[in-house]
Amino acid sequence: MAEEVRIRVANADDDPERLFDLLWALAPEDDRPEPGRLRSVWRAVVAQEGRRVFLAEAGAHLVGSIDTIVVPNLTRGAQPFMLVENMVVESAARRRGVGSALLDTAFSWARECGCYKVQLLSNAKREEAHSFYEGHGFAQSARGYRRYL
Repeated sequence: MAEEVRIRVANADDDPERLFDLLWALAPEDDRPEPGRLRSVWRAVVAQEGRRVFLAEAGAHLVGSIDTIVVPNLTRGAQPFMLVENMVVESAARRRGVGSALLDTAFSWARECGCYKVQLLSNAKREEAHSFYEGHGFAQSARGYRRYL
């Protein structure tokens, strides 16, 4: 990856198929939604108040993304918090600063929004990702639960 990586906010004109191809690395067992549904959900994602998907591009190539949402909150002096979901960096672009640049961008936006924390969940099997997150100031401080429907 010789090209410089640029981080930008995704918008409705971005191709959700392109992003889905990257995100598929997180859940390769997922069924691919039909294109019309994917486009409809993408429009809802980028229109959602407080939500930003940041894309990392090397030239025209999408190499990473992070989905963030700032959540209003009644505790902590009514300060919001940020949730992070679906952070992924293409395997060929790992260990080259792409993930750090995505997190730094998310942290900057969280500070700008007055968030008191940034929170994420990571699959228990992804030990390399855990080391990465801990290296960026995250600490395992809670016990997470999920119930898939």
